[in-house]
Amino acid sequence: MPGNPIITLDGVQKRYGTVEALASVSFRLHRNEAVGYLGPNGAGKTTTLRIISGLAHPDAGTVSVGGVDPAHDRRRALAHLGLLIETPGVLPYLTGADMLGYMAEIKGVSRLERGRAVERVARALGVAEDLSHPLGSLSTGRLRRLQVAGALIGDPEVLLLDEPTLGLDPVARRDLRLLLRDLHRNGVSLFFSTHLLEDVEAVCDRVLFLRNGRVVGDEPVDDRVGGEAGEQTIVLHVRTLSPVTLESVGAILGPDVAVEQREAREVTLRFTGDEAAQSALIQRLVTGGIPIVSAESARNRLEERYLERVGREES
Repeated sequence: MPGNPIITLDGVQKRYGTVEALASVSFRLHRNEAVGYLGPNGAGKTTTLRIISGLAHPDAGTVSVGGVDPAHDRRRALAHLGLLIETPGVLPYLTGADMLGYMAEIKGVSRLERGRAVERVARALGVAEDLSHPLGSLSTGRLRRLQVAGALIGDPEVLLLDEPTLGLDPVARRDLRLLLRDLHRNGVSLFFSTHLLEDVEAVCDRVLFLRNGRVVGDEPVDDRVGGEAGEQTIVLHVRTLSPVTLESVGAILGPDVAVEQREAREVTLRFTGDEAAQSALIQRLVTGGIPIVSAESARNRLEERYLERVGREES
């Protein structure tokens, strides 16, 4: 990723008493990236966000936000950030305008400019109609959208979000994901913690896996390997009506396709090509007598990678 990173962590450690929240966390967030911070509850995600925003200080290691250490100059560091961490409670009798006005005040927007700043961000995020409504009358989805609007006041370079879709119903979750994708397309960098794989798949182009306070994976969300002229390494999971063998599938597809037997009625195919090549490969299997029930592209098999790197969350 070209250019200087907007956020840098090197060897960051943090303990709370005898609990090691972060063991040694290092990563970069570059401008115009959308990065998901993925791990189970208790992995250290919120602690990381608190350290980046200056709400907590590391015991060791270095942190830089726009070239500033938030532990030493939090105001300058926060000028680069919009925050929604540990989703705050609200006073139900305040209006949306009250809340956004307060956010503008604490971000240093002048009194003369606050009204315009609030109206601009409310229109941009589609919450202008909520400015006159008491917060207690809003749905959870509308309130969360309003809180994201508050985080955007002051035109920050990066939105730092902690479990942004937690507690939302499916429709509100979908709407918030679409909003975050639109913000990213319009130049806002995103860094958000979550344990919901679908949030990362829908919004992010890169994912960090966190386990026991350590980053155990830093990779693209889409794990296909690019090639020339649109070609890429494609992984295809094929399920069949009746049992098949590696030999029977391999005889049809030839040596250019790697075949792995997952179970008697399921094989994984790895090959280089594009969507047209994928369609032709499926047609060859059908013509060759393989009774296909389903063929699923594994370009975003995030669940499998999560289990490999993080493991199962203990109950």
